[in-house]
Amino acid sequence: MLCSLLALIGLYVGTVWLYENVWTPVLLVLRSIRLLVFRQELSQRYGKWAVITGASDGIGKGYAHYLARQGMAIVLVARNEAKLAKVAAEIKSKHGVETKIVVADFSKGPEIYPLLEKALVPLDIGILVNNVGVTHGPPMYVDEVSQQMLWDLINVNMATVTLLCNILVPAMKHRQRGLIVNVSSIASVNPSPCMAAYGASKAYMTSFSVALAEELRPFGVEVQTVRPSFVHTNMTDFMVKDAKNTRYKNYLVHLDNFMAYAGYTIGKVDMTTGHWSHGLQFAVLYLLPEFVRVIIIGQMNKKLRSEFHVQKQTKVQ
Repeated sequence: MLCSLLALIGLYVGTVWLYENVWTPVLLVLRSIRLLVFRQELSQRYGKWAVITGASDGIGKGYAHYLARQGMAIVLVARNEAKLAKVAAEIKSKHGVETKIVVADFSKGPEIYPLLEKALVPLDIGILVNNVGVTHGPPMYVDEVSQQMLWDLINVNMATVTLLCNILVPAMKHRQRGLIVNVSSIASVNPSPCMAAYGASKAYMTSFSVALAEELRPFGVEVQTVRPSFVHTNMTDFMVKDAKNTRYKNYLVHLDNFMAYAGYTIGKVDMTTGHWSHGLQFAVLYLLPEFVRVIIIGQMNKKLRSEFHVQKQTKVQ
């Protein structure tokens, strides 16, 4: 009797693990085949414009170029006007699509959203990529993080995705089409010591995104949650510039490689890590109970924190 019960428990756990880690790749293949047969441009399927926040660098810039290559007109949103203008010029030159820029510093809080509403609501926005985010760089204990940075983590990583969806979802529901891509993080999977506030902000984003997908499904609006691990961007430069050595470079996926995979999943699956190697990392994490994951990730973060601070002190001396 006990053996049968344990076998059933093992079967259930194995089935859940397979569903969590295998279903998305299978769905990606099936929907790719369907789209080969019933091909439809993204702008026809969702709408003319794609809005990307945090579009002046990194993953946001990668999404902007990818969607422009698919023929979508692009709205670039970030706080640095000069960088936005440069990216807009690159996109127009390479892809020949219409572009707009909207300057907005998401760390300012509520004051920026009337401007965004005025600039974005009149457009036929088909895709919204909520990518903008901040981190405090190297892992730090929460009492080492400045209060301003903690506020920025809240305002940028959590408030932005929530309020932009609040602003733009009504028109998508009215048109019965649209896609929201929310860029979260592998840090959302479990609590991350020495990245406590950042991980918690990304956990919020994942929870919000998954719930929103269910809310909007009856209205024909899709929501995709992207949970990448380390991608080589400005946010992760400290791992190869300031640590004792560059061995961490092996953990960073090049942005072009990341976008080739993440871009391919657009409109096909509602949950992705953004890169196949990150999917393998998730598969391993899901084999472990949460308290084990917390210990392992905590030790990794503490080691990286220690190395960064030693290197920083050496430079000062």
